[in-house]
Amino acid sequence: MGDAQPRKKTGLLGGSFDPIHSGHLIIAYDALEALGLDEVFFIPAAQAPLKGNSPSATVGERKDMVLKAIEKEANFHVLDYELQNPTTTSYTIDTVRHLHDTFPNRELIWILGMDQFDKLTHWKDIEELCDLVEFAVLARKGTPFIPPKIQNINFHVVSGHPIAISSTEIRDRCRKNLVVHPFLPNEVHQYILDNQLYRN
Repeated sequence: MGDAQPRKKTGLLGGSFDPIHSGHLIIAYDALEALGLDEVFFIPAAQAPLKGNSPSATVGERKDMVLKAIEKEANFHVLDYELQNPTTTSYTIDTVRHLHDTFPNRELIWILGMDQFDKLTHWKDIEELCDLVEFAVLARKGTPFIPPKIQNINFHVVSGHPIAISSTEIRDRCRKNLVVHPFLPNEVHQYILDNQLYRN
C-alpha cells in the first residue's frame, strides 16, 4: 500500500465583499504564502451576523465582483454557499460544517484580521468551530496581541501587509465621486463603473 495523500490545506476568507478590494487579495496571499496553503476560497456572506447594515450591492453583483477579482489567480476560488439563502444570516459554523462534510480530505484554515479575531467569543458555536478549523490571524505591527479565551482554539499568527483601505471607504468615495481605482483590481473597478454601483 502506498502512503496516504497529504491533506490539502484550504484557506477560507469570508466577508461581505461590498466591494472586494485589493486589500482582500493581499490578505489571501499573505496567508497562502505564510502557511503554504494550496488554495483559498473566498466566501461572500449573504448577511454577516455582526454587521448591522445589509450589503449595498446585490448578492449577484458581489459574487460577480469576487469572480472578476480572482479570475487570473489559479489558487483562488469562490464558494457561494452562503449566497444560496440570501435572506438568511450567514453563520461561519454552518458554512464550515458544509465544507467539512463536502471536503473531508481538506485541512480548513479560516483567515481573518485582528479585529475579527478579538470578537471570536461572540461567534455562534465557537467551540465546535474551533474543532473543525484552525485560524490564520493577520497581525498588525504595534497592536498588542491577546488571544481570545477559547479553550480549544488553534491559530497561526501571520505577519501581513498593513492595509488601510476598507469597503466602507470605497463605497463612500464612490458616492462622493472620488478616485477609487488605486484600491481595486481593474476588473472590479470597471464593473462598478459599468453597473453604476454605490452611487446616491
